[in-house]
Amino acid sequence: FLKHWDRLIDLEAKASQVGKKGFLRPRSLNGESTSNSLFSIILDGRNEVSVDASGKSDRYIYHFVRQKLHHEANDGVDSPGPGVNNLDCALRSGDCVVLSTESGHILIAQGVISDISCHHVSLPRPLRLPGGDPSLEVKDLEQVVWRIDKDEVASSYAIMRFNLIQLFAQRPQSSLLRQLIVDLEAPRFDTGGLFSQDPAISYVRSEKSLNDDQRRSIQKILTAKDYALILGMPGTGKTFTMVHAVKALLIRGASILITSYTNSAIDNLLIKLKSQGIDFVRIGRHGAVHQDVRSHCFSELFHDTAMEAQSVDYIKQRMKHIQIVGVTCLGINHPLLAKKKFDICIMDEAGQTTLPVSLGPLMLASKFVLVGDHYQLPPLVQSTEAQESGMGISLFWRLSEAHPQAISALQCQYRMSAGIMELSNALIYGNRLRCGSSEIADAKLKYSSNEPVALWLKEVTVELLKRGITGDEIGIITPYNSQANIIRQLIDTSVEVHTIDKYQGRDKDCVIVSFVRSSKNVKACTSSLLGDWHRINVVLTRAKKKLIMVGSSKTLSGIPLLRLLLEKVNEQDGIVPVTNKDVHFLQELGKCSQMNISLSNESNSSLGRSGNRQKVVAAEG
Repeated sequence: FLKHWDRLIDLEAKASQVGKKGFLRPRSLNGESTSNSLFSIILDGRNEVSVDASGKSDRYIYHFVRQKLHHEANDGVDSPGPGVNNLDCALRSGDCVVLSTESGHILIAQGVISDISCHHVSLPRPLRLPGGDPSLEVKDLEQVVWRIDKDEVASSYAIMRFNLIQLFAQRPQSSLLRQLIVDLEAPRFDTGGLFSQDPAISYVRSEKSLNDDQRRSIQKILTAKDYALILGMPGTGKTFTMVHAVKALLIRGASILITSYTNSAIDNLLIKLKSQGIDFVRIGRHGAVHQDVRSHCFSELFHDTAMEAQSVDYIKQRMKHIQIVGVTCLGINHPLLAKKKFDICIMDEAGQTTLPVSLGPLMLASKFVLVGDHYQLPPLVQSTEAQESGMGISLFWRLSEAHPQAISALQCQYRMSAGIMELSNALIYGNRLRCGSSEIADAKLKYSSNEPVALWLKEVTVELLKRGITGDEIGIITPYNSQANIIRQLIDTSVEVHTIDKYQGRDKDCVIVSFVRSSKNVKACTSSLLGDWHRINVVLTRAKKKLIMVGSSKTLSGIPLLRLLLEKVNEQDGIVPVTNKDVHFLQELGKCSQMNISLSNESNSSLGRSGNRQKVVAAEG
């Protein structure tokens, strides 16, 4: 197991290096360093040579200081005290970093910080920095202004390997996790007992805002001895459910670690907890944390150095007594969590997180809850070989396949009208999804007029706006960034245009999908993004009330899942033939009660395709 996953990490790390250029963060608005970057630093001339046991020079150690401090030192100004013009950042000794020139961002070297203080940062390198004659090197390079950025890519793979090593450490928590994750032993759940006297269970049973699925899921969490899996199908209110799960766990006095691969998923849950008056600590880089939860971060406490000692004492006490902490999976090794243990870890978007990344947070908790939907986007893997060897299989998927009894599914959805829901329901979810109310099932866009409209995607959007649908109620999805950029140039800026991946977890009243690809090479299309059923599922489950899809009928029919999609729509008499000359085709769309498909034999400038039959699929309740 260890060797297998270590090999996959190696493959993925190598693949990630290929397109690494351009990753550097921009300078902050005030020109100062951001937390994981240092700007306007220069060599201070005190470069050293490290000597190995044989007496030969082993590596050079370069010391960098803030440019302003260097000039003040040359002018005879005393070295400032701690906190004055210091290197204010979150970089630490041992961090993987990239050294580059500030002007032009020319990447010079990669390395690991050997020493860092408020006044300097030191980088050892096996070879000298480029500069020609060694005697002239320092003098020449002192004229260059540098920047240092944390190498997030290298750091993330280092964390993955560390997590794997921790999994095989000889300690009780690691042993338990090995049994559950490596050996796939069945998770345990309390059965029967004194649940009627448990105030947390009583709270869940009495909370009228919860539906039966949500109530069962929270009870699954409360009865779990090892772990529980919550399958949050699209629009089923998994965040809402987790808020009440957290409240129930707090009734028991439990300490809770809330984590996810993305900052946005953590903050989405924390914002809802904050609205309920629930306190928490958020650990993370200031710029990456949502502004509504920044007041729960510690990062702002150290801006006033006079209160630094007091702040440290405050942080220790707060971390000792706080019950809820939010941090990303890759931020789990933060010093504030070094001695912190939790009763339970809740990991959101677990279906999108690779197994090695998932392991880190689980080390800090007695049991865990994975929340996600492995029928939607899997973990992002760049290496084809790593993907084919299992890197794209999340821990959520692994445990779901091994122990389906550990799953509690949220199946009652409050997003899509019945006609839209039926598409993904039939193709992906085996008709398990159901509408939360008749209002949801019958929801329709309300047009303010019935004027005829022009053609295709741009004209569809314009007509929706004319009919009183506001731009923030409309979303346009396309598989490709290049197509998204073209669409943005054509439509109203209030309409949100994104790729499929960026629409994960989002929804709109009306969604327009541009499938784009029109090709005679069906094999190429099947291997493209359109052949990925996870992404197609995301496409089909973003719209609440109206779904319009544009694509090539011939191409879509060549992809098995999309051929089933067309057949499903056709069952409802939703196919409406349309050509580019038929400028009144949207009148047909307005007549549909459930679904329409419009076909075209002519070119469409909005899609940039010609000579193929084009389809518009409109589904509404």
